Amino acid sequence: MKLLDTLTGGYASLIVYGLAALAVAAVLAWTYHLGSTHTAAVWSLKYDQREVAIQKATNAEISRQAQANAMAKAAEAQRLAALEAENAALEQLIKEKSDEADADPDRDRVCLSGDAGLRIDSIH
Repeated sequence: MKLLDTLTGGYASLIVYGLAALAVAAVLAWTYHLGSTHTAAVWSLKYDQREVAIQKATNAEISRQAQANAMAKAAEAQRLAALEAENAALEQLIKEKSDEADADPDRDRVCLSGDAGLRIDSIH
């Protein structure tokens, strides 16, 4: 140390302390860098997991809506078929009652006959 002190003109201890401080600062900077890199990786992982979860939830909701729409369309088709069948049966009944009315011997009377009243009531 005396040799270094004579070579540097008395600044040897200052240089040693400066190098020690530089070494400590380098270790601290390296540790900080590792910590921030780790933190960035953790947050990136959390973000990616969140995005995957959101995409899964979105896909599940789209699938649920598609299934609900398909079920509603199937129910609608069944109801339309039932209504068409009921309508056809009603039209057939009206045709039968109309044919009966045409064949009724009392069809030209001023008021309704008993059979005509029964035919009208059967439509309701």
